Amino acid sequence: KTITSTVKQYLRSLPEPLMTYELHGEFITPAKSGSPESRVKVIHSFVHKLPEKNKEMLDIVVKHLANVSDHAKKNLMTVANLGVVFGPTLMRPQEETVAGLMDLKFQNIVVE
Repeated sequence: KTITSTVKQYLRSLPEPLMTYELHGEFITPAKSGSPESRVKVIHSFVHKLPEKNKEMLDIVVKHLANVSDHAKKNLMTVANLGVVFGPTLMRPQEETVAGLMDLKFQNIVVE
């Protein structure tokens, strides 16, 4: 729990989320429709548009979260729960608006 909390705190302190402001809309759009399989394919293609450093850090974070979710029976951190916790941390709109709040659940889906 401490490692994950520290990672989350660090990521929230960054001036821009790992899944950049510029690509925020592109990540959200596929989360609003389609099958989970097609969403994953499209979202994965947008990950390749991220700056190299962001991709590298995102890869590290995702591997850590996969490890956390592997122990969901003990820690209760399922993929869905991790999406809720890390969605707003890994991606957020540049400006906090009502529309941005409406997209919150889609941020969670992207991270899942």
